[in-house]
Amino acid sequence: MQRLFPLVLLGSLASTLVACGSEDAAEVSARGAPGPVLVETIEARIQPVTRRVESVGTLYGDESVTLTAKVTEQVSAVHFEGGELVESGQVLAELMDAEQLALLSEAEANLREAELQLERLVTLGQEIATAAEIDVASARVDASAAQLDAIRSRLADRRIVAPFSGVLGFRRISVGALLTPGTIIAELDAIDPLKLDFSLPELFLAEVSIGDTIRGSSVAWPGLEFAGKVTRISSRVDPVSRAFQVRALLGNNDNRLRPGMLINVALALEEEPGIVVPERALIQVGDRSAVFVIDDGAIARRAEVTLGRRMPGQIVLRSGVEPGERVVVNGQMLLRPGASVREVDSSESTVGD
Repeated sequence: MQRLFPLVLLGSLASTLVACGSEDAAEVSARGAPGPVLVETIEARIQPVTRRVESVGTLYGDESVTLTAKVTEQVSAVHFEGGELVESGQVLAELMDAEQLALLSEAEANLREAELQLERLVTLGQEIATAAEIDVASARVDASAAQLDAIRSRLADRRIVAPFSGVLGFRRISVGALLTPGTIIAELDAIDPLKLDFSLPELFLAEVSIGDTIRGSSVAWPGLEFAGKVTRISSRVDPVSRAFQVRALLGNNDNRLRPGMLINVALALEEEPGIVVPERALIQVGDRSAVFVIDDGAIARRAEVTLGRRMPGQIVLRSGVEPGERVVVNGQMLLRPGASVREVDSSESTVGD
């Protein structure tokens, strides 16, 4: 009888455990399988995508010149300080010209005398003045006029004027300084528009043409873009770099840009169709990229994709997704292939929380 007591006790315990297990299974069965994963999706659609090629270039003045003296003479007046905008023909500096002014007065007097002499001979006519004398008087008038023009030219060399409108560099001379031919007075650059020179790989030679629009940006003006158009394409491809030169004119009506600046260039090429999705939709594993696509039965399917051009916050899919399919853009980190999903709007609660 003593041996039967442990056996009865063990049987009772086993019955209790079986009953508890049955109750837990019933509870799990009542709760059912885990619910669908909440995700946000977009419909894959083909849309035009503008191809772009990027480069860096350097700005040059549309017209640039170094102003120098033509004669040896002292500076009598300076009419600029440097850095200011000047107009074409504006006088920038003057050199001593007292001697040339005296010679100018003498030449003007000689011309008047020669003209009067010719006028008298013509008035007297052939009865008193011979044709030879009239010819000699006429030649003297021409010689006096030529001498006057020469003196005026030498006088003009003593006035330094702006050959075109632009902005001046630093002043290099002072009043009283003795200038010689070649002495630098200042630099002058026409800065609206500016020339932008940059190079592109020969791959794009057939796709770039005169009139194409470019966009430029500079670290000096973050967030600003400067528009321009291609005006010249080099006739040669560099045999070493396999690149060709392109020149564009860049608008600069607010004078923010200066010659010599480095510009980031973006050149728009032709449009091509592509499927564009947000970058956050991508799942990157090593060197392979994938997205989750939702089938008609609300089941997630993993699709490997080939990537195209990247744009701010977006990327072009070249293959792997067909137009009309729904691509998961939020919540994909909780998904596994074959998982059940429920699509929600971005305004709906806690996708990805």
